[in-house]
Amino acid sequence: MPNTDSNALYSRETAYKYLFEKTPNAVVFRDAGGMILSVNEAFEQIFGFSRNDVVGRRLDSLLRPGGGEHDEPTEWVSSIKIDNIRTKRSRSDGRLIDVAVSVFPIVEDQAILGTFVIYHNDKDLEVTTTRLFLAEKKYLSIFNNAVEGIFLTTPLGTYLDVNPALAAIYGFSSPDELIHHFRDIKQQLYVDPGRRDEFISTLRQNKKVTGFESQVRTKSGEVIWITENARAVFADTGEISYYEGTVMDITARKQAELNLEIQTAYFSQLFANSPQAIVIIDMHRNVVSCNAAFEGLFGFHADDIIGFGMRTFIVPDELLVECEKVRASILAGKTVQCETSRRHRDGRLIPVSMIGFPIRVGDKINGIIYVYQDISERKAFEEQITHQAFHDALTGLPNRMLLAERLERALERSRRRPAFHYALLLLDLNKFKTVNDSLGHPAGDQLLIQVGRRLSSCTRAMDTVARLGGDEFAIILEEFSSEEELLVTVRRMHSFLCNPFTIDKSEISTGASIGIVPSIADYSSAEDILRDADIAMYRAKQQGKGIMLFDAHMHQELVESLSLEMDLREVLERDGLLLFYQPIVSVAEERLEGFEALVRWNHPLRGMIPPDRFIPLAEETGLIIDLGKWVISEACRSLKLWQEIYPKAAQLTMNVNVSIRQFATPGLVEHISEVLQLNKLAPACLKIEVTESVIMQDKAHVVGELNRLRALGVQIAIDDFGTGYSSLSYLQNMPIDHLKIDRSFISGFQESQENDQIVRSIISLARSLGLSVIAEGVETRGQLEKLRALQCDKAQGFMFSRPVDEKKAREIIGTSQLSI
Repeated sequence: MPNTDSNALYSRETAYKYLFEKTPNAVVFRDAGGMILSVNEAFEQIFGFSRNDVVGRRLDSLLRPGGGEHDEPTEWVSSIKIDNIRTKRSRSDGRLIDVAVSVFPIVEDQAILGTFVIYHNDKDLEVTTTRLFLAEKKYLSIFNNAVEGIFLTTPLGTYLDVNPALAAIYGFSSPDELIHHFRDIKQQLYVDPGRRDEFISTLRQNKKVTGFESQVRTKSGEVIWITENARAVFADTGEISYYEGTVMDITARKQAELNLEIQTAYFSQLFANSPQAIVIIDMHRNVVSCNAAFEGLFGFHADDIIGFGMRTFIVPDELLVECEKVRASILAGKTVQCETSRRHRDGRLIPVSMIGFPIRVGDKINGIIYVYQDISERKAFEEQITHQAFHDALTGLPNRMLLAERLERALERSRRRPAFHYALLLLDLNKFKTVNDSLGHPAGDQLLIQVGRRLSSCTRAMDTVARLGGDEFAIILEEFSSEEELLVTVRRMHSFLCNPFTIDKSEISTGASIGIVPSIADYSSAEDILRDADIAMYRAKQQGKGIMLFDAHMHQELVESLSLEMDLREVLERDGLLLFYQPIVSVAEERLEGFEALVRWNHPLRGMIPPDRFIPLAEETGLIIDLGKWVISEACRSLKLWQEIYPKAAQLTMNVNVSIRQFATPGLVEHISEVLQLNKLAPACLKIEVTESVIMQDKAHVVGELNRLRALGVQIAIDDFGTGYSSLSYLQNMPIDHLKIDRSFISGFQESQENDQIVRSIISLARSLGLSVIAEGVETRGQLEKLRALQCDKAQGFMFSRPVDEKKAREIIGTSQLSI
């Protein structure tokens, strides 16, 4: 007859076996000694081992990485529990993979029966099912051909008759051997003789016994389990004549029950202790069971949701359609893995990785298992990385990459919609370097943050304010009706930026230069628009206008500038520049005192290019360094040659202009010293001219270099004096010998009383400091006489001579004939 307890055990065994095989995590079951007893198919797929290769081996001999850097000793100790430790483990092919390890022991009656080791890997796993155990043996018997043993025994405890099956069960070769062997069933057969007494007592009381289980000894002494069904057969007198019954060897069943009990403990603890949230759903969409991780992830207690539809609790309304599609795929026999969102009890959405697979009983699907993994941290990290990739870390504004993307979209919209108007603004702060140098970089950072906020306050939600780097910002303005509206908005921005900023309780005023490119259909890419906005911004900064609207001529000028730069590089490489020389004359005696070296460029196609055209270009590109070295070398060479040809030229001097880029680049003083030595030229014959603005840009460094030049014996002149700081306090500490009055004061100082007073003041200032004075731009006899009356020392200008080439300069020295 069927055993209901056995069927229940079998059903439980089947369920847990199915969970063991179907879980997407790699699961290892090992005994208390650490030997592997079983692994699931996920283990085979993740690590590349077959279960036949690993059963009977130790886990550390298979998965422990070499070198020990990823070792987790508690993983190899069977009695230690660990939970979700992230590490790396070795596959069969030697490759390391990232896994999260959980280990928990299987405990029953305070005894450790073994351990489960669970490895979670994010890769898709193709889960297949296999049978864990063979079906229980079926027992059918009728005497000789029966599987069950059949017996007849006396009330005194001896066998009357047995069948071959019983003899085989007890280890005898024949029934006769068994009957002759047992003279006292109670003492010889039963491990616990008291069980025979209970058997007899039950028979006498109930006249039958069913399912009476005992441990007995076989012929060899082996202990086995049997179950007996028997009845008392009575004689006519009413006395018990004998007992008849059947015996089944249930040793295998008992071992299976023990194994099932162990596995029930294993798999129930696997379900309960899994770090992944697991829920079992029946065919009616109702929750059958859920584990503690599910309760922890979603905030619902199992008692609250068992028997109810899961989607009512955790599926957001907007994902109900998706949920139904997933369910349909699973019920079609597929395993589904996806990333989605589920709702917590408190209403918040949790991003999860979900795996759903069908529960099969035979060929029929009886339900669904869903496994959820919280991926909130990963999603937050991905969002952070995405934000960092497209936003500026300091201001939080979009960066160049995001700006270019939005600019491309605006360009595309303008192609589709002719009435769509947009503009790109590129702006640069005018005094940012001064803020950094004077108040420090933290103050500069605060200024950039405040600039970003002000710009954002001037724009709408549809517009884009971006920081491109340094103190450069860009703005995309969209959907404006006319160029007038655009300019009103830009002027308001410029005005906001010109208002003072408060940084560390200090007020800072910084203007901005803004270049504007309105939407033009001819543009093919965002980079072209950015290029032209940069051109317009540079022109605004160069001209000091604050705001500049781009036009096509600017681009053409830039192209010409780039072409001119390439030509300048080439001409420097082949020494194709020229030096012209303008005489410097003593005012009192009108005698030649020296020359100022002036560089000229006679372009083969463009003709003579003015210095104010290519010198700023050389400054901007850094070519001024090589150009300046060439000028110093050539000027000193020429002066030394003239001194050798004309003895009266021995006291002549040569003035050479030096820029801030030359001072900022190491090696200027060393180069001058080397040139003087090479030409054997007296250092006092060389005068270095430097403007006030050059000195004040990096005063400490420039003054240090000037002191080094003075130490060589080189003279120093302040060029264009009167147009800059012109302060007595700063002149007192400067290592200088001469002041050169700017030509703007000389050209009209006879007619302008203000210019007259300025020239008088400069000469007076120089006298008080022991400096000589050189006047530039003298063109008339009246100007010369005025300077003589003011006791100016030297002068230069077209009255004496225009700048001349080297041959003409020699003639002037030889004949002492100037253009006076």
